[in-house]
Amino acid sequence: MSLPEIVKSAVYTAAHFSGLSSALAARYRGRGTIFALHSIVDDGEFHPDHTLRCPVGKLEWILRRLRQQRLDLVTFDEAIERLSTPAARRFATFTFDDGFADNLTKALPVMEKFAAPFTVYVATGMITREIDAWWFGVAALIRSHDDVVIPGLGRFHGADAPSKQRAYSAIEAAVHENFDLLPAIRAALAAAGIQIRALVDKEALTEAQLRVLSAHPLVTIGGHTTTHPNLARATPATARREMAENRTFLEQITGKPVDHNAYPFGHAGTCGEREAEICRTLGFRTAVTTRSGMLFAEHRRHLHALPRICLTRDESPSTLHCKLNGLSRAFNSPLGHPVVAM
Repeated sequence: MSLPEIVKSAVYTAAHFSGLSSALAARYRGRGTIFALHSIVDDGEFHPDHTLRCPVGKLEWILRRLRQQRLDLVTFDEAIERLSTPAARRFATFTFDDGFADNLTKALPVMEKFAAPFTVYVATGMITREIDAWWFGVAALIRSHDDVVIPGLGRFHGADAPSKQRAYSAIEAAVHENFDLLPAIRAALAAAGIQIRALVDKEALTEAQLRVLSAHPLVTIGGHTTTHPNLARATPATARREMAENRTFLEQITGKPVDHNAYPFGHAGTCGEREAEICRTLGFRTAVTTRSGMLFAEHRRHLHALPRICLTRDESPSTLHCKLNGLSRAFNSPLGHPVVAM
């Protein structure tokens, strides 16, 4: 873990065992949780882009823990319905972003074991291999080079697994703060001979796999735009086209309606009220962000700005306990209103 991750884990542990998490739960726990994941990988595999990867064993541990705590694991539609039912039991629903092939080959068998429904938000470019997945390129660059220099961003040294993961986290965080860094990153990838399309081809669902996944009774397919852009930097027409054409693409492949959407990246710098309104007018029933928070009855008025809780490979009993109690929202607010919207 990086130093910030170690500090966060320590804070969660202290909050858990001190009782602070339980004390805050009455205000911040809400009625349920939307969990966010991306890729599921074999236990023990090294990936520089560790923020996107959850080991199979950790996913199984999380699901077992939730079952032990008697949380209902429900479909996305059921989660939304329960917001209108005050007496409904607490629940969780799982989501996976982008369209990784391992959602079918590795996640599905675990989800089946626990009868856990889940939603997969699929970007068109993952299926067509045309997505500009710079994050795949950054991971490949760090994996293959001990020293990485990106003009305007600096030098990153990574001779071992932990330092390579720290380098990836630093570059990823910098881009999310300033998307103007992307041209320099693309130039560095090109200079290193890294081909994004080849990396996507190794990672992404094929059309045939998408059909198989979509046909499974536990799975809902959701939209995730055509090219996975920062929608906040797009024109209204482009943002609308990204969402609408992606939905048409997915519906033609799966033969099923696509009612739910996820904004690429999902944080405050990449989507807001404008994107929520476009999504609403396009007819999507819901849309999710990566703003951290729990679901409350009030979210019935904000169905196109739903918060999620990100799960990581480093979850522990304390971090999961605190996340389920809404501690991340309490800290991020800080101690502000529990209901997260745009």
